[in-house]
Amino acid sequence: MTKNTFDRQYEEDRLKQVLFEIQQQLEIEKQFLNRQKSTVMTERKMLWDDGPRNVYSFDDALKLSQQVNELQNLEVALENSHRLIAKLEKMLLSPYFGRIDFLENGTNKPEEIYIGISSLIDKEKGNLLVYDWRAPICSMFYDFPLGSAHYQCQAGVISGKILLKRQYKIENGQLIYMFESSIKIDDQILQEILSKHSNEKMKTIVSSIQSEQNRVIRDDHHQVLFVQGAAGSGKTSIALHRAAYYLYKDHGKITSKNILIFSPNRIFKDYISNVLPELGEENILCTTFQDFTRKLLPNQLKIEDFNDQLEFILTIKKEDQYRIDNIHYKTTPDFYQVIKNYIQYLTQQGKPFSDLLFLEKNILSKEQLQELYEESFSYLPKKKRLLQIQRRAYFLLRPHAKQRLQYYLKLFAGDRSIVNEKELKARSRLAVKEELEPVKDQIKSWTRFDSLELYKDLFSDQDLFYKMAEGTLLPSNIDKIRSETIKNLNRGWVGCEDLAPLLFFWGKIEGFPKFPDLKHLIIDEAQDYTFLQYEVIKELFPAASFTILGDLNQAIHPVQYQNTFENIKEVFAQKKPGLFRLSKSYRSTKEIADFTKALLENDETTEYINRPGIKPLITKVKEESLLPKAITNQIQELKKEGMTSIAVIAKTSRQCRKLYQQLKYLTKIRLITNDDELFSTGVIIIPSYLAKGLEFDAVLIYNANRENYYLKNEKKLFYTACTRALHRLYLYYSEQLSPFVTSLDPELYNHQFYLE
Repeated sequence: MTKNTFDRQYEEDRLKQVLFEIQQQLEIEKQFLNRQKSTVMTERKMLWDDGPRNVYSFDDALKLSQQVNELQNLEVALENSHRLIAKLEKMLLSPYFGRIDFLENGTNKPEEIYIGISSLIDKEKGNLLVYDWRAPICSMFYDFPLGSAHYQCQAGVISGKILLKRQYKIENGQLIYMFESSIKIDDQILQEILSKHSNEKMKTIVSSIQSEQNRVIRDDHHQVLFVQGAAGSGKTSIALHRAAYYLYKDHGKITSKNILIFSPNRIFKDYISNVLPELGEENILCTTFQDFTRKLLPNQLKIEDFNDQLEFILTIKKEDQYRIDNIHYKTTPDFYQVIKNYIQYLTQQGKPFSDLLFLEKNILSKEQLQELYEESFSYLPKKKRLLQIQRRAYFLLRPHAKQRLQYYLKLFAGDRSIVNEKELKARSRLAVKEELEPVKDQIKSWTRFDSLELYKDLFSDQDLFYKMAEGTLLPSNIDKIRSETIKNLNRGWVGCEDLAPLLFFWGKIEGFPKFPDLKHLIIDEAQDYTFLQYEVIKELFPAASFTILGDLNQAIHPVQYQNTFENIKEVFAQKKPGLFRLSKSYRSTKEIADFTKALLENDETTEYINRPGIKPLITKVKEESLLPKAITNQIQELKKEGMTSIAVIAKTSRQCRKLYQQLKYLTKIRLITNDDELFSTGVIIIPSYLAKGLEFDAVLIYNANRENYYLKNEKKLFYTACTRALHRLYLYYSEQLSPFVTSLDPELYNHQFYLE
């Protein structure tokens, strides 16, 4: 019997042992679940039927409260049991994917460490049959080849040697194959995973995490971690696996409800919804920056969505050109400085205090009020300073009010028209109230201002604006920008470019709401956020750590001021941020990667995995009306090849809607818009700006002609659309091909004419 045969038999036998243990635990847990369900149903019925009727005293109410708490605890246990069963059922299909044999320094016997999505303990012997991939010791599987290795744990750094490193493919409880592996990028399992067809949702990468990705996932040294990575480097997957790592590492301190991800659009939430459940965790909170922050402003305001703004820019008319300048200007450091100057001006200006008098007695002099504003409460925003001064004034006014009440009680005591003591007290309080009215009105006037109106004042008052903008660069049409801003705000409409400035201004004047329960925030597509958005985020989540991921080459906004990661790091300087660069891209075939890399011109830093495929195919049609037919023919061919995820990407939503009306009669296809929240498999048509972060087996770019794609500031949008392709990339055009493509080496793609 050869060593390989012996090893295979050993692994088969061990797998049976592990599956038997999982099956045993699963049966026990299902029985426990059934008992729990019965108990919960009984408790619910008792509380519903009898609980409220048995409350006659405080002790009864206390007892009922205890019963409610007990029921809540039972329901939490029930939920946990459901999760454990789901985890065990997943493990029954594939309990582990890797193994290392580690000989710790100072020991004689190596430890066999089998690695899966969750840990499994032999209930009888207490041995760990499977280690959770997030356990400190498992980091060596991702970070080291055979030989010397180490890992960090609570006891410190543990060193030793990896004597064996093995990977498995286990499906439906069957060992399909196994092989000895190294840390090389072209590992068999990684190549197999990358060559598979995509389905409708993002998948876990736990069995193929690479060393550089693992360092990001497990980083514990930075409260704010920036991750710069090329298209296809796995940024979003890494962020979700990092969330899973937090849930494991800080179990008991942090739950899925304490982690929030700001996603690029609404469908993205559904697209990533499988990853954490596959890892045995609940999904974390997910929303967009606009959807989260719009709730912080008055309900009557209509907030423009980021993607609606992009649609406007990409379909802009000449008469709206001023808004391009408006959007750019309001995302620049110059406008940020104007806002800061205005906040400082309003805060320093304070209030024109006058002496606070009550019946000619000085409660607080104007000098004392000014001192409270400028010194005692200087650490607070303007409105909160004034609220504190109000509280101080009411506190000092109280003894004077009591004194006056005693005065009136004595004064009215001899009045025979007052029939009883109750009426005496009421008339006395009324007299004091009338005397206090003017002074209370003076106190209330200190906080009688509207932040939205103050924001409007900045734009409506020309002299004020220019005073605040002194020393900054202004666009030539600034007066048009000011007047249009006022016009929009007066009708209750807030452009996306005004959302962050208004929120920042509002928060600095009135105080930011805080969300201390959010312990970790993930910001995806970080390159599309403005400096002021980051300032707002920092203020809203003071207790949170951050993972901020992006790629400057995928900055799809054509006119927004472009920050660098170094600029953004300055916002979080007090938290000592760190920056990781992911240098490898895993998504596309070598041919697609070569094509898209050439679009960037100067990208020499990114490595692309050497996965062979077919060159991008560029097809010219005689006239635009033939594009739907040409695209349909290609879709049918791709379906025959077994491709399940195909995206037709048009530049704008307007183009998508028009093309959809033509394609829906030719092939089964779904239109994706900014309002969609569900992402499905099959053939879709989607605007370029909604496609970011997604990936597909095949991508078909609609009308990549000169008219559609020629502006330099839209090249990154074109690049982002092309980099969505895993295996096939097709570009269709009529008339003249986009200069983005004609400037490339023709050897990078194939070219054909469509013959009807």
